[in-house]
Amino acid sequence: MIKKKFTDYRIINKGDRDYPERLEKIKGAPAKLYLRGNLPDPKKKTVAIVGARNASDYGLTLAKTISRILTLNDVQVISGLAMGIDTAGHMGAIEVESPTFAVLGCGVDICFPTHNSNVFERMLDYGGGIISELDVGTPPLPYNFPLRNRIISGLSDLVIVVEARDKSGSLITADYALEQGKTIFACPGRVGDSLSRGTNNLIKQGAYILTSADDVLEHLGMIVDGLMPKKEKDINTLDYYEKSVYDVLKDDTLHIDQIVDKTKLPVVKCLNIIMSLELNGFVEATINNYYRRVTE
Repeated sequence: MIKKKFTDYRIINKGDRDYPERLEKIKGAPAKLYLRGNLPDPKKKTVAIVGARNASDYGLTLAKTISRILTLNDVQVISGLAMGIDTAGHMGAIEVESPTFAVLGCGVDICFPTHNSNVFERMLDYGGGIISELDVGTPPLPYNFPLRNRIISGLSDLVIVVEARDKSGSLITADYALEQGKTIFACPGRVGDSLSRGTNNLIKQGAYILTSADDVLEHLGMIVDGLMPKKEKDINTLDYYEKSVYDVLKDDTLHIDQIVDKTKLPVVKCLNIIMSLELNGFVEATINNYYRRVTE
């Protein structure tokens, strides 16, 4: 059942002063936008993070971590509020109380999927926005979603695809981005993994390979003359499991098997946590699956 309870919105028509300049330039620019909250700040860089709904734990961790680092460096994150990678991208921003923006395939008075209502509301709490070209009350019909993807890419400076199957809505967003002259970054994955086929194919076709948020920041011109962006270093920002892994590396360089043994965490979960800690600059890999804390 679709929950309808969000009724405060405004309409911005094409040609209005508030209409996004980025959208005015794209083919098939929407005639009007319904908006709850705010539009992305046109003076700031904006990045779309999209990917599979049925994402892996690895993909979810990567999307959230990349989003968190980007937003900490004053880059706005936009996506489509879908389950999986979209939600993880939004949550990375929300967890550091930064604005994030969603373009819906339904009216702005409808939260879809319904169990994302908490994300929906928290986006507005931190200065983000809910955007749609569809009239209030329009249900989330399947044919609405491919069209909304042109708005996601249109509002962005570049698009990151984290995980995607062969026939994925994320690839439609990538196609629109290419048509609009935008840059695409794709996260490489294992050969033969169904969730990596779409991203690996994008790389074969010329997309940039994403290995860290720094790749994106450098492309956006935010790393200049070797000056690295600020990193999240406050250990108080770590969750319980991240802190447990960080703590066991206090005095030693440890192999992944030793970290698993000391923390009693499942291997896959432990690897995902280490990846998050690496991306945030807390730990680094040495050789042969050994890890240590980063020292300033």
